[in-house]
Amino acid sequence: MLLITSFALILGSGCTSTKINHAWKDPSVQETSFKNIIVIGILEGKKKKGLRLSFESHLTEDLKEAGYKATASTDVYGLKSFEGKSEDEIIELLKKDGYDAAITIAMLDVTREQNYVRGQVDYWPGGIYFSRFGRYYSYWYNRVYTPGYYVTNTTYLVEGNLFDIQKDRLIFNAQTETMDPASIDNMAHRISRSLIKSMKEKKILRD
Repeated sequence: MLLITSFALILGSGCTSTKINHAWKDPSVQETSFKNIIVIGILEGKKKKGLRLSFESHLTEDLKEAGYKATASTDVYGLKSFEGKSEDEIIELLKKDGYDAAITIAMLDVTREQNYVRGQVDYWPGGIYFSRFGRYYSYWYNRVYTPGYYVTNTTYLVEGNLFDIQKDRLIFNAQTETMDPASIDNMAHRISRSLIKSMKEKKILRD
């Protein structure tokens, strides 16, 4: 397995899948009543700009669809967001601006794995005979000499958190795994839906 040390989204052409590997909820939290949620993509750098915007956009729209008031951090604070601010300054700013919860999303890891797909070999079907060499050769070449090939599967591990801003406390954490996304937008859509579904199952968000 090869670790990609610099972020580069390798778009897949195969079947995309997203799953939750781990989900945790603060056991002391019985119910929530968040009224104003800010979505923050912790993905800095020019190469991650598109991914951050897409993550924030999808989560914000999906939260609105679920009946919450939600805002993408880049829409309010820009791409630099909280650069240069201390933890206390960030919390005070979010409180001042009326947010009672924050959902953060961060890329934990990107891995690539190369697998070999063996070529298909058919056996001579009984009752088939060829009187011409060309036809015989073509028949077997297309079966015996069609080579196998390598496919590269790319997996993205993304973490989502939900913080209670008023109490400055983490109340939900989940790690998602997405394989071979067709596009940045496709990955953001799948991860957003998976995270929100998990938060609803944990009773962090209302159904």
